[in-house]
Amino acid sequence: MSLQIKERPVSQGVVLEMVGDLTYANREQFKMSVEAIRQKGCRHLILHMAEVRFVDSSGLGLLALVSQNFKLSQAKVSMLKPQSYVREIMSLANIQKLIPVYDNEQDALAGQPKAA
Repeated sequence: MSLQIKERPVSQGVVLEMVGDLTYANREQFKMSVEAIRQKGCRHLILHMAEVRFVDSSGLGLLALVSQNFKLSQAKVSMLKPQSYVREIMSLANIQKLIPVYDNEQDALAGQPKAA
């Protein structure tokens, strides 16, 4: 399945609303979207993943890379509302140690330690 990405500015950063699968086949589209946001000087990227149904190993690697690239720019990345299957994959890969996971946008924006 393809990946649709919508960018939505918020007061402290940008929310990327994603629909579809974060996989090897969609990696370039995801990388280009994220890099464009980082180049604009975004301080906080929130990946809204409620509609992401599947993440493969390439997608996990991209998430880790995005997290590192934002940290190098003194910016941060958060993840919002991953579905249970995606959340389980993130947990198995320890992605939540790099990217905090939140259940609502207000907590993600505030950077509350109440990560799910």
